[in-house]
Amino acid sequence: MTPEERKTYAQSLFTEHPEAFPEERRPSILKGIVTLGMTPFEARLAGGAFAYKVSADPARWPEHSDPFNVMWAQSTAPDASEIWMTFKNSSQYPDQPESVFRVYFKNGRALTIEKL
Repeated sequence: MTPEERKTYAQSLFTEHPEAFPEERRPSILKGIVTLGMTPFEARLAGGAFAYKVSADPARWPEHSDPFNVMWAQSTAPDASEIWMTFKNSSQYPDQPESVFRVYFKNGRALTIEKL
């Protein structure tokens, strides 16, 4: 998806599911900027394509659970799963051409954003 396609998709989701996207995070999503406190799905909307690593909460997820199911479930039913999403875009750090950065999530929320 291009940045413009992501923006259009995000706006349609805001309209269809306003309860799922807090007002305070919508501007960052539309600008393509991942912020602390976002869910993995919000970060995907903001950051675009990503690589990932998922360590599923064994108290909730059986061994060999689909990592995408674990990742997206954090938006509505967070648990102690740990997720790392690595992005490369030009919107996170607009003063630089393209930047690679990693976002760490636990309990369904972004806790750290590390420029690589």
